[in-house]
Amino acid sequence: SMTAEAGQEAATIARDGDGRVTVRAVALSAPLIVDGKLDDPVYSTTPPFSGFIQAEPSPNAAATERTEVWITYDTANIYVSVRAWESQPDKMIVNELRRDSNNVIQNENFGFMFDTNFDRRNGVIFTMNPLGGRMDGEVANENRYNGDWNPIWRLAVGRFEGGWTAEAAIPFKSLRYGPGRVQTWGFNARRTNRWKNETSYLTPLPSGVGNLGLLRASQAATMVGLEVPSGSASRTLEIKPYVSSSV
Repeated sequence: SMTAEAGQEAATIARDGDGRVTVRAVALSAPLIVDGKLDDPVYSTTPPFSGFIQAEPSPNAAATERTEVWITYDTANIYVSVRAWESQPDKMIVNELRRDSNNVIQNENFGFMFDTNFDRRNGVIFTMNPLGGRMDGEVANENRYNGDWNPIWRLAVGRFEGGWTAEAAIPFKSLRYGPGRVQTWGFNARRTNRWKNETSYLTPLPSGVGNLGLLRASQAATMVGLEVPSGSASRTLEIKPYVSSSV
């Protein structure tokens, strides 16, 4: 159960003895102001989830820096917000602003994955660094990443004395998902402390996954609490012409 004790806010994460994780998306009463500041009322009324687990360099150890995450939504967007604590912010390695540059994951970064059909095999990944550099792509069969997928989404980043923050707003119409108002999706998140070369995830992952743990949809958390817009809003198609060539 995710219900907290009386007098506390309802919990947003549950972990069972086998390492399985469930997180809860929280409905907003007013749209989030996407400015990277994390000062909307929901951040003080809804506890974040945390407790990231290292994949490198010390598999299964607790992450050495705290990462706090919220998933919220309104009738148009699903939002993922992060507060990435840093004990030594001046050591952060951040220099990339180009979209879909692999250098984004060579910087300090935070990434997350949605398995929107909850098939435990496929998903979409969004990654961001403290400058607002970002990557997005689709995952097929837990092993193929297609960075040519460039949906419309908004990102704002910020700094605070103890680290950096980010808010990502992804329109439901940029995503494909199954029928029904009430949805269950897979979700995972990765935090990379580049100056420590430490990579950690919301869920425990087998050693050796390195940066690629977000592709492992079968080992993602289960995300509950989401209700998507009714009607056909989610089926909007965004046509992008492109040319593909192979040698």
